[in-house]
Amino acid sequence: MRSSLDQRQFSSILVVGAGRQRDWLDALLKGGIKRKIIYSDIDVAADVDLFCDGHELPFVDASFDAVVTTAVLEHVLYPEQVASEINRVLKVGGLLYSEMPFMQQVHEGAYDFTRYTLSGHRRLFNGFEEIEAGMVAGPGTALVWSIEGFVQAFFSGRRLTRIAKASSRLCFFWLKYFDYLLAKRAAAMDGASCTYFFGKKIEGHVPDEKIISRYTGAKHLRHL
Repeated sequence: MRSSLDQRQFSSILVVGAGRQRDWLDALLKGGIKRKIIYSDIDVAADVDLFCDGHELPFVDASFDAVVTTAVLEHVLYPEQVASEINRVLKVGGLLYSEMPFMQQVHEGAYDFTRYTLSGHRRLFNGFEEIEAGMVAGPGTALVWSIEGFVQAFFSGRRLTRIAKASSRLCFFWLKYFDYLLAKRAAAMDGASCTYFFGKKIEGHVPDEKIISRYTGAKHLRHL
């Protein structure tokens, strides 16, 4: 994404659901170029410039050159509405980078609502022409998540649960490194732990048929 920002001289970026990502995102997105980056979130513990709800972003239409949102949309009540707001505040031709989990256990308690396949991720942002999309973390990472959840299910109480979590991670962390071997395999995409979508805002929408044709997994079914 940084290279695309540099090539197009984009100057205004909105981070939706920034959490405490400012330090490393500043270095990644600015790259020595003077850019205005606005960090936003609803979490009072977040390091942000603005507290606001992604369902109703307090910006006029076409305010930004780019939007970044990572591990956020699984926690909102209405992902389609947040995606629509992101589309609204971006200029035509503006860039979007989004990361969302697919095969992951619940990781924010009662504030964890939704999971998307890569095809679902694409369709959520069908107002964007895809530049690149794929796997952030694969089935190895998904397996580690699953084992951790399995082990924790046998315990109750915060202390025992934390011990179970730490023990399972210590014993099975190495499984995630299989993702490097599986990165180019079609079947791995069907079990990805997390996917990303990088796109450019267009006028109109990408047809569903085109989104379906971009499927890159192993289960190629033919529906009449």
